[in-house]
Amino acid sequence: MEKENEMKLGLGRFSWVQIIKMLIVLMVVYGLIGPLLMPHPFAFYTVRGSELNYARIFYLHGLTVGFAGITGLLVAQSFNLSELIKKIIFYATIVCVVIGVTGGAINRSMKYKITLWYQILSMFALDVILISLVVGFVIIKDQTLKSTKAYAIGLLASIAAMIAALFGDLAGFILDFGNWPGIFGWYANKIGYTLPQWQDALLRTHSDMIVVSILCLILAIGNYRFGRSLVGDAKKIRSVGEVLIIIGIILMLAIYLVSGLGGSGVQIPHLFTEKGFFEPRGQSVAGVDLGDFVIGVFVFIGGILTTGACAFGKQKNHPLTKSARYTAIGLFIGMLCISLAVGGLGFLEEYRADLYNSDVATTPRGDFGFIFRLLHVDICLLLFPAMMTLMLLAEKSLKAKQNYIFQLLIRWGIIITFIGALIFMLFNYHQFGPGTWVLAIGIIILLVGIIWYVFVNNKKAN
Repeated sequence: MEKENEMKLGLGRFSWVQIIKMLIVLMVVYGLIGPLLMPHPFAFYTVRGSELNYARIFYLHGLTVGFAGITGLLVAQSFNLSELIKKIIFYATIVCVVIGVTGGAINRSMKYKITLWYQILSMFALDVILISLVVGFVIIKDQTLKSTKAYAIGLLASIAAMIAALFGDLAGFILDFGNWPGIFGWYANKIGYTLPQWQDALLRTHSDMIVVSILCLILAIGNYRFGRSLVGDAKKIRSVGEVLIIIGIILMLAIYLVSGLGGSGVQIPHLFTEKGFFEPRGQSVAGVDLGDFVIGVFVFIGGILTTGACAFGKQKNHPLTKSARYTAIGLFIGMLCISLAVGGLGFLEEYRADLYNSDVATTPRGDFGFIFRLLHVDICLLLFPAMMTLMLLAEKSLKAKQNYIFQLLIRWGIIITFIGALIFMLFNYHQFGPGTWVLAIGIIILLVGIIWYVFVNNKKAN
């Protein structure tokens, strides 16, 4: 039944998978011309304490919004949501990607409203996708599916992503229109903020939640697709991982909802500070953000356990095909590298923020902190999850041999890119040092893998 629904979904004579390949080509071209359009396209700022560069922000949104939309479409297909929901998400994904990248290419500031609101349409399309996912999960009639933890992860991650997107809309509205019609400034003052301070809290909530929520959607797909027939210890490990992810999403929602809406007196505290275990925000420069700590302990560890169980655990009744096994192992490697880079190196940056805080011009190693942030966010929390989405797409549409080649390319691309990030962040920070060259090799391998996926001639039913 699922395959029949998938084959009906498309545009003209092209199936949804073929359309997605075209959209990926568009995004890759857009991503490659970024360095030609502006210097440092993946950095919101390049000097500590400098103002945000909106040209770079809108450029990066052209990529991230598009991949979030494609992930939403893959979720709808993998969990076999209703045909109507799948169609809505499919067409919204096309709008999301096409307008996102073309808008990101021409939109350079908050000044020109025509280009600004043109690109904003792509963000509204992502809102439609995420709201549709929530509705789709709620109205599922398959009670067997609803009883699984994979379903709970998919539903909770969809809710978290939807709320994060709406927070971003609210912050963007304030950025564009200021205190009009007056209620936003009133509310900000009631919770102890100026309007710009509240907008900053909303943006921080939006950016942290949306990235982790999309990653959890990817984990939900892999968990549901590859873990349903696990037995023995692998089944128990998977179950523990699922529970950790569910707890992590719930705690993340609670922490960031309070942080975004609760006011200056209830901001996210810091743990493991130079002054002690626990300090309120603002009382300590260093320390691990409680929200980041919860994500690292619950979501990342849970992700490693679930992907590891699916990749290496014993399956009964419906054992994984070789192609599915390749993909599950790739997801595990991706999740492991994300956890080590974001959890490990991010912990180092925050624990010693008195040395590495890139937002404070007086910190002695703030330039390193900027590189930490750039690599562990843009590379490990944005690029790696996008590659994991492509892994899942490839397994769904390529023949086994073709998928094996693709998975090897992406797997080694992730590993080498991760090693380059480690060298860059821990041992040798030079613009053209060894870390840079290893990073470049890894990203080139990833690009070759994407080209292979897009242009390989396959006949597998879509």
